[in-house]
Amino acid sequence: MSEGTTFKDRHREMQEIARELALLRSGNLRHREGDPQERLLLISEAALTCLALERFVRIVLGSDAAPSDTLYNLLQKAVSSRRRLLRLPWDDQEDGIRRVVNVRNTLLHGNYETAAQAEGCATVAEYFKTKFASETERMFEILDHLMKQIDPHSGLPLAP
Repeated sequence: MSEGTTFKDRHREMQEIARELALLRSGNLRHREGDPQERLLLISEAALTCLALERFVRIVLGSDAAPSDTLYNLLQKAVSSRRRLLRLPWDDQEDGIRRVVNVRNTLLHGNYETAAQAEGCATVAEYFKTKFASETERMFEILDHLMKQIDPHSGLPLAP
């Protein structure tokens, strides 16, 4: 491949998403317990993490990703035994897909009441205080796990 034609170079939008996510995370990670929370951008970080995850899977699938595919469909295709493009960090890939999609759907639909209930929290406030940041961090870890499986030069899966 000639210069500028690597997988990474062909997907400038993913580079921009990753750059903005890194900026958000670095700001949020500077926060310490007891610091004022008005500078935390938790929802932004969570939403951008989910966007990055979905965009990355769509890019990896290429023409196999239909415009109408949801994250659920995209992940099913990417982890399928036929394609073997990506692997979620769970033994049960279908369970992993459901977990990722549930977190993403909470953000997409703003349904924090259901998420709070599912996590055993009495209120949305309790959910945000005790669960939301760790769910966002877990989603970032999943994104990182997936991205490390693809060669940035060729765009092909790395050998396990």
